[in-house]
Amino acid sequence: MWSREDILLATDGKILREGKGVVFGDIVTGSGGVVKGSVFVALKGERFDGHDFLRDAVRRGAACLVVHKRPDFTHLKSATVIRVRDTLRALGNLAHYRRQLIAPKVLAITGSNGKTTTKEMVAAILERASIEGKSLRGKVLKTEGNFNNLVGLPLTLLRLQGKERVAVLELGTSRPGEIRRLTKIADPDIGLITSVAPAHLAGLSSLAGVAREKGELFRSMNPGGLAVVNLDDPWARRLGEGFKGAKITYGKRGEVRGESRKFLGVRGTEFTLRAGGERQLIRLRLSGEHNVANAVGAAAMAYGLGADLNAVRRGLEAVKPFPMRMALERWRGIGIINDSYNANPASMEAALKTLVEIGAGKEKIAILGDMLELGRESGRSHLKLGKRVARYRIDRLYLLGEQAQQVKEGALLAGMKEEQVIVGKNHRDIAKMVRSRTKRGAWLLFKGSRGMKMEMVLEALKEMGE
Repeated sequence: MWSREDILLATDGKILREGKGVVFGDIVTGSGGVVKGSVFVALKGERFDGHDFLRDAVRRGAACLVVHKRPDFTHLKSATVIRVRDTLRALGNLAHYRRQLIAPKVLAITGSNGKTTTKEMVAAILERASIEGKSLRGKVLKTEGNFNNLVGLPLTLLRLQGKERVAVLELGTSRPGEIRRLTKIADPDIGLITSVAPAHLAGLSSLAGVAREKGELFRSMNPGGLAVVNLDDPWARRLGEGFKGAKITYGKRGEVRGESRKFLGVRGTEFTLRAGGERQLIRLRLSGEHNVANAVGAAAMAYGLGADLNAVRRGLEAVKPFPMRMALERWRGIGIINDSYNANPASMEAALKTLVEIGAGKEKIAILGDMLELGRESGRSHLKLGKRVARYRIDRLYLLGEQAQQVKEGALLAGMKEEQVIVGKNHRDIAKMVRSRTKRGAWLLFKGSRGMKMEMVLEALKEMGE
């Protein structure tokens, strides 16, 4: 519940019109989510303006409207109307106010790759952990999906009800300043930067720009907090060195380590976790060296909060593969690696490594779409990708997208033959070609940026096989 005074205090807003209510329900940003008593925050986006839906919000039961421009009161009934300078900023301020009021331990995760997986792992561990002698089961809030931006993160914090003792948050960015603002909203006690790699270069310009932006987590955190530092990532290590507070490190030479990795096929990966002089054998249901790194990072974060290694093991072993994120399956005698959720150069490298490891001794086929949002580096990055595919000795490469010819050129320059590299017209076209040439025992990797929807190739392939 929100009082009128709480909203005014959190947002520094002014009342344009007093309605009947002084106590309101949940805060929402879409008129479709309004119920009786809701507070509707009218956000302005690139393709919509919440101010155009004020009437609809009131019709659905909104009792309070937060706006940044004076509305037409004609059809707004008896709703309280509060004006602020910027409704997006007000949403973040409301979330920060809620975070301070409930006062859970806040764990924040950012990075170019592995954010969502690491966040899910941390939450799974903490659900099975006890801190200061008290169980956290049912008392862990986490970012749902990848609601990690200036709208999604505040909406996550606004779900705090009062019983939660920990909030595990994912912080995403596509332009400078977003991580700093998200960190100020969340005010994390523990922060983790998973990696720094070329991603969102259209907004962040360069790898150094990505590092500066991700590094805002450590720079904007309270020095009394704890930084979880990945020693295996040169940029993340450097950013950790700049943090003045306490640190816990992970990686091959970190305080928390993953050793003796063993691939278990479609069942996942096994490794030994070491921390604080203890060891635990972990049977992870996820595949790939990068997911072991994610697991070790999650373990370090939870361990830094006070979770014991037994809880870490139980949590990590409970994490199931996520849809379109390195999801393994067998279909008609063919191995499938569906990693089509998103892509950048570093995650492409990780996926290709996994294909080579899983497909050892088998035919290995990569079905790749464009890596989007790479700005001026796009052409060069796709050329490098083609060379990388060739050097991994992938047997066939199917390509889709505007950058397909760049990838093909790189692959041919690095030694692949013309007949090994095929550029498709659309998802179904590629599926037909894959179906006609692929035999039982082969392994297929599907990967590309979200906008490429490479899972549609897999869907078409399965439809043809019915």
